[in-house]
Amino acid sequence: MSWFLILFVLLVAFFVLGHYGLPEEKQPPPPRPRPEQIMEGAGPWRYEGDSGIAFLVCHGYGGSAFNTRPLGKFLQGLGHTAIGLLMPGHGTTIEDLARTRFYHWEEYLERVYLEERARYRKLFLVGFSMGGTACLKVASRNADTFRPAGMITISTPVFLNGFYNGRFIIHQPAAMITGVLKIVQPIVKLDKTRPASIERLNPWVGYRFSHALPAVHSFKRALPGVRRGLSRITVPYCSIMAANDRTVPPDNQTYIFNHIHSREKRAYMFIMPPDLTTMHSLLTHERARDRVLRYVETFIQETLEESGVAEKENGRSGGLSGWFRRKRLRRPQNLVEP
Repeated sequence: MSWFLILFVLLVAFFVLGHYGLPEEKQPPPPRPRPEQIMEGAGPWRYEGDSGIAFLVCHGYGGSAFNTRPLGKFLQGLGHTAIGLLMPGHGTTIEDLARTRFYHWEEYLERVYLEERARYRKLFLVGFSMGGTACLKVASRNADTFRPAGMITISTPVFLNGFYNGRFIIHQPAAMITGVLKIVQPIVKLDKTRPASIERLNPWVGYRFSHALPAVHSFKRALPGVRRGLSRITVPYCSIMAANDRTVPPDNQTYIFNHIHSREKRAYMFIMPPDLTTMHSLLTHERARDRVLRYVETFIQETLEESGVAEKENGRSGGLSGWFRRKRLRRPQNLVEP
């Protein structure tokens, strides 16, 4: 019996350490990379429009501004300004990412957000995956002062594992013990290759098959704070996700929808055709990109119209059929389209 008790205590200690990790002093922010240090195609971008409305776009964990560029060009085509960020620790080397934490990402995003907000009539926050998580955190921190005009999150998590939406979810088991794994092996590089067919179907620039576990652990530990802040967000909100996302539990969309306090909110979920991708990077996926952009256009157009900023100010007509506009969903039930 004593051996069983000892084993039980050791297991509990292992999982507690795995979840929380050892205490760590706050790390200094990493220096901004020089242009020659940035991967080809990964650098930040900016597309100016003439509407006086701007969108601050944030990429996901391990990725780069390359992965949000299609959205930026699309937004400029609508007449708006789009600003694509390269988050700290990204677009250079995996070692740089290992020295970066979630608070570096949110602090950098907030600083740029406050700078750009003063330059435009309206500024929207747009985030993909981890970038959406950081956008939620920044929006909640500025809920009483400098609120964005609206928010769009794509494939965004506020949890990875745990009891949510009335059921127990284990989607990323390794994330449960990152506090231990990051001590044993801070950087994990997998010996894998990506088929050329997948690269054509879903191009992506970032740290391919490499993981910086200290950064992953920091991201995981920041999620409870993001969840606590959801109720402070009241601006128009749009969420987009694939129902068969292999990276982020799709239940995240329902959780955010139920806890965010926006009076105008909508959730779009659709099933991706089976392929060898993760069904996660929707902005660059050949089979998802156009659908996502149409959803984004609908949200932007209707949000601006409802706030009194009509597209006709710039001589533009919305461009979407009435049938598509009626596809807006306002409840988390029945989110999956055939």
